[in-house]
Amino acid sequence: MSGPSGGFPDLRIVPVSDLLLHEKVDLERVTRLIDRLSADGVLRNPPVVASLPGSDRFLLLDGANRVSAIRNLDIPHLIVQVEPFDNPKLEVRHWNHVVRDIEARELLKKARELLGVEVKERSPEGEGFLASVITGENESIQLFDRGSLASRVEHLHILVDVYYRGEARLDRVNHADVGALKEHHPHFGALVSFPDFTKSDVRAVAEGGHLLPSGVTRILVPRRVLGFNLRLALLKSNLPLEEKRRWLAEEIHHKVAEHKVRYYQEPTFVFDD
Repeated sequence: MSGPSGGFPDLRIVPVSDLLLHEKVDLERVTRLIDRLSADGVLRNPPVVASLPGSDRFLLLDGANRVSAIRNLDIPHLIVQVEPFDNPKLEVRHWNHVVRDIEARELLKKARELLGVEVKERSPEGEGFLASVITGENESIQLFDRGSLASRVEHLHILVDVYYRGEARLDRVNHADVGALKEHHPHFGALVSFPDFTKSDVRAVAEGGHLLPSGVTRILVPRRVLGFNLRLALLKSNLPLEEKRRWLAEEIHHKVAEHKVRYYQEPTFVFDD
């Protein structure tokens, strides 16, 4: 069965220690995942990783909270979907964050006080663009940091921590329509918009240990495997890694032979994810 890239998805069982994160995890979600995984003992849907040229390790693209939960459960191996890092269809975009009104004023104040950050009013994005803050009252500022990647990451953490550590949960959106956001978010206070990071930036962040804030990067993968659920008992067992990999190959062969694999090209909305 062929997919959008002309081949069957590359599913592997790999050591959890070989996975590189590029964003911090959401500790609240990790805690809930630990409870759920401990209760039902099933990993639902493989995390997506990229194989890195010149490295034996993998860059985690989607599933950081699941991987963190697996690590906390002392499970040594994990099933993942592997995509080539240099695939042009693998793109790095960004999420925008909706901030409640209770935190918007504090966010604007903190943004204007950041050392080493240039603040402009209603300026177009450009070199060194760090983030923009747009309020429901149509107040808008743009922040620029023309320093190192590590400096940009540090300043992003300072900004995001203003609301991420507050009472509200993080709301991620992929557009900047303030009017629509005010309609669907009754306590809307501001929209924080981020730049797109390059692939090389994301790899440098992961390998250098300068993790981005949770929920900033939005990585578009050319295909995604859903519905391949795996009992954690196998991954946690003392079986050699090669034996676990043989089991996976046989399981995939069985699913294909039983016509249980389907490829859907249409864009999909998932409710109650």
